[in-house]
Amino acid sequence: MNSAGEASLQWFDAHCHFDFEVYEGRREGDWAQANAAGVAGVMIPGVSRALTEALMKRPSQGWNHHCLAGLHPYWCHEHHSSDLDVLEQALKQLKSAAVGEAGLDVHLAKSGQVSVETQWQWLQPQVELAEHLRLPLVLHVRGMHDELWSFLRRRSFSFGGLVHAFSGSEQQGHRWHELGFALGVGGAMTHPRAQRLRRTLKALPSEALLLETDSPDMLPAFLDGPVNVPAMIPLYGAILARLRNMDSLSEIAQIQQQNLYRIFPVLAANSSENSSFNSLKD
Repeated sequence: MNSAGEASLQWFDAHCHFDFEVYEGRREGDWAQANAAGVAGVMIPGVSRALTEALMKRPSQGWNHHCLAGLHPYWCHEHHSSDLDVLEQALKQLKSAAVGEAGLDVHLAKSGQVSVETQWQWLQPQVELAEHLRLPLVLHVRGMHDELWSFLRRRSFSFGGLVHAFSGSEQQGHRWHELGFALGVGGAMTHPRAQRLRRTLKALPSEALLLETDSPDMLPAFLDGPVNVPAMIPLYGAILARLRNMDSLSEIAQIQQQNLYRIFPVLAANSSENSSFNSLKD
C-alpha cells in the first residue's frame, strides 16, 4: 500500500449517530481525533421525532455534520401520526440530503418488540415522503432485503440512497446497486467470522460501497470500546482497499467521494458552493 499523501486524504462518515447522549462530554475530543485522521464530516440520521427536533436545534459546534430526518423501526413505540408532519418540516428546515433512517428489521419482530406490520406502517409514508421531496432513502434492513427491495422496485423508486450496515448476499447487493443504492460498509467486515461479508464486498463494484461507522455501535474487531468513533473511517478505507487489492488509499478515498456525491446530490451541491469537501455542513 502506497502511503504517500495519505495524511492529506479526506473521508466522510456516511452514517454516524454522533448526536447520541453517549458522546456528551467527549464529542469535541472524538471529532478532533476524526478530523486529525482526515475525516471531513459525518452524516447524522434521524431516528425519532424527539431526536430529530434536537438535531434541528443543534449548532455545528465546530464539527462538520449533515443532519437527516427519519423514523427508525427501533423507536416505533415512540412514533405518533403527527410525527410525519414534523418529519417533513425537519427535512425542509435541515435541507436534508435524504430521508432516514427508516426500514425493516425482522429481528425486532422475532423478539416480539415490533411487528413487521407496524414497521411497514411507518416505512411506507417515509418512502412516499422521499418520493414527494425527490430525496434518497437511508435504510435500516435486517433479514428483509428481498421484501424491501421488491417493494421499492414495484414503486419504481428512482432516488436511490444508502442501505446502511449491509449484511445481505452478493446477489442482493447487486440488486440494491442496480436500484441506485449504495451499501454501507463498516466495522462488521473486520470481525473474523464475517468471511461471507468480506467475499461479498470483494465481489461487488467499488461504486456500490460507502464507508460508515454507525457510531456508537458496530465496533470493529480491533477497537476495545466503549463506543465506536468517526476516526475509524480511514482505517476502514485501508481495510477495504486491501480486501479489494487496491494499490493506494487515495484511489479508494476518491471513489468514496464520488459515491457520496452521486448518492446524495445535496452534499455535492453543498460542496460546490463551499468549494471544499471539507466544508460539508448541515
